Amino acid sequence: MNTLIEGLPKTVKVNGSSFLLNTSFYIGIIFTELMTDRSVSPYEKVIQAIKLWFKEPPPMEKSEDIKAAFDAIMWFYTMGEDDEESEGGQSSSSRIRQRPARILDYEADQGYIVSAFQQQYNIDLTVENIHWWRFKMLFNGLTDKTKIVKIMQYRSMEIDPKMPEKQRKFYQEMKILYALPDRRTEEEKERDFQEQLNIALGGG
Repeated sequence: MNTLIEGLPKTVKVNGSSFLLNTSFYIGIIFTELMTDRSVSPYEKVIQAIKLWFKEPPPMEKSEDIKAAFDAIMWFYTMGEDDEESEGGQSSSSRIRQRPARILDYEADQGYIVSAFQQQYNIDLTVENIHWWRFKMLFNGLTDKTKIVKIMQYRSMEIDPKMPEKQRKFYQEMKILYALPDRRTEEEKERDFQEQLNIALGGG
């Protein structure tokens, strides 16, 4: 889909019928937080997501209907990228169980995000209700003159032992300073620790 020609989408198709969506950027943020909430089961995440995004939810009489509605949401959320990922054999529903590396947290980083949009685009996100796709496009266009981009770079950086000591120390301090809250349960922390230990000992 070319938004320069077709504009920003307001609907998605589910089983051949079009349904209106709540397209605001803050719905996308709420959805992101929902998908990473470990206290909510995968099935409940899907049901809550459908209620969140659709102005009038499509029929959900069968499990296939629920899956079709959620797949439509994922298409919209990923700005159409979900189609390509689905071709690899991985469904939208299965991906909500994954834990990608976190370099951004909409709650913890809200101040930096608001500041970045104000600084670079003169857009006040506390006032303007922009489309989710527009928000993502503008966010992806933020430069490293904004603090949030620098922070994300610090979080994602792999510290090479071959770096000069002063540089290595600086990046280590930045990683600690801007570390995101650890939302894992104690069992998940213990499991992750065991996995890392097995790798270190050559068993994983």
